[in-house]
Formats: sequence, C-alpha cells, structure tokens
Amino acid sequence: MLKVVLDEEWVLAYSELAVILAEEYGDGPLEVVTDDEGNEEYTEKSLERLLPYYEEAEDILYRIGLTREEV
Repeated sequence: MLKVVLDEEWVLAYSELAVILAEEYGDGPLEVVTDDEGNEEYTEKSLERLLPYYEEAEDILYRIGLTREEV
C-alpha cells in the first residue's frame, strides 16, 4: 500500500536520502559553506556530486511505499 506524502515532505525526503547516498557511496562528506548570516549551502562541487543520486533516492522512496502528492 502506498503512503502519499506532501510535496514538501517528498522533496525533503529525497534530498536527504540523496545526501546520504552521495556521502556513503561518493567521496565522503559533502562540502558546505556558511555565509555571514549563518546560512549554509552546498558548494557547487557538492551539488554536482549530488545529481546522480536524486533519481536513485526517488526510486528508493517508491520502493519503500511512498508516493508524491498529485498537485
């Protein structure tokens, strides 16, 4: 049975899963930079490392029974 999750939850879940996959199967931790206001974001190099894992992360979410809310 599929569990429907809100769009925001879906994006958060597959993004976090992609980070885990990239760090586990890639070249270690992703690089993060912090601006003067304390906001953190991934470096361009880290974002490039993440790209191949987004599709795999979504596939895993579907395999464990989650589906994205139809908008």
